Amino acid sequence: MMSSAAAAATASLPRVATPTTPRAASSATRRARAAAARAPSPRGGVGVSPAIRRRRATVIASAASSSSSDSSDAAADLASGTTHAEYVASVAGVRAPSELGALVAVLAAQGRAIVAPSERAGLHPRCVPLARDPDTGHTTCLHVTVPFDGARAELEVVSCVGGGDVSMTLLAKTAKEARPPSYVHRAIVEEEKASADAGVAVAAVAAAAGTTGLAMHDPGSFVTLGKELPVYLTLRVGKFPDAMEALAKKHVEKGDEQSALVTCDLYKASFEGWGRPHWYLSRIYADLGRDEEARDAARFAVTDCDWSTIGPETDFADVLERCGWAGKSVAEIKAICETRRGPAASSFDGPKTDAQVAEEEAAALLDQVVAGEKALGEITQRLAECYMNAERGSLAKLVMCASAPKL
Repeated sequence: MMSSAAAAATASLPRVATPTTPRAASSATRRARAAAARAPSPRGGVGVSPAIRRRRATVIASAASSSSSDSSDAAADLASGTTHAEYVASVAGVRAPSELGALVAVLAAQGRAIVAPSERAGLHPRCVPLARDPDTGHTTCLHVTVPFDGARAELEVVSCVGGGDVSMTLLAKTAKEARPPSYVHRAIVEEEKASADAGVAVAAVAAAAGTTGLAMHDPGSFVTLGKELPVYLTLRVGKFPDAMEALAKKHVEKGDEQSALVTCDLYKASFEGWGRPHWYLSRIYADLGRDEEARDAARFAVTDCDWSTIGPETDFADVLERCGWAGKSVAEIKAICETRRGPAASSFDGPKTDAQVAEEEAAALLDQVVAGEKALGEITQRLAECYMNAERGSLAKLVMCASAPKL
């Protein structure tokens, strides 16, 4: 047993740490590292090992690189028209023409800002935007047509004012001689004309059109032929509404009424279903003092065409006044049309199917927006329902996607 003196001496000696085994040391080290990892890093990263900092930097750089790559790919798809083609195919069930990429590139070369196809707020519900003019604010779009008699829906190139105005201006119709590429062909010709007028070689649009443009147009052919632009376009490119109107106007100015009216007949036949040609013919008749014929042409634009196809530059109240229907509502005008079919019309045509009734209601809803009776946002839901009832599910989907909130 230790004496009290020895115990006191032992207590006065300095304490020595008890050696630990390698396993104990490893466990202690792990606990210390875990505690350090849980502790907040001092400002500037002091206390974080270089290896950890390198790993963190690598992860951040990799994430940034991936995000940048995704963003670049999305921008490239938008600029090439791939995004628009995929949207039209998936949402509207319509296959875009292979030349759509050239169309989008040409619009960009003309100074327009390319727009995502989902940016559809305020546009006609069947329109998919391509590009916006920064000066006018108008949007160049693909318009999905309503097919008839089992035909397939087509794509037309149109200009829309937007802001809830559903009226459209036709730029290029989808047909054998005037597909969306005809807009490309026209743009190349217009650039060639501007270049010749200015005496300066300009080829930005032609370069943007690439091989698609080369397949359409022989450089210098516009200057070589020596025709006015509307004539050249009609002969060599395709039929365009403004070019047809320019030709008719030229005939009127020369006093050749017959040629003007023949041109208007060709204009109507070339753009079947559009109200603008009939309204233009009405104006020609009015200028010639042929008021009754002017009234009938205006009425055809109202009774047989979507009112949105008469054009945003036209005051629709003027159209109704020319028809003799000033102040009448859409419902009243539709009732007049039904009355004019005659009491025996159903005997010849048969009763209307539910699909026909739904399709007529869809057209009437859009007409109400043009007439100012309803706002675009008020009809969207019902318009989609009408297309569903008319057995046009793809159009219903297109309409609903236009109003769907962005995520």
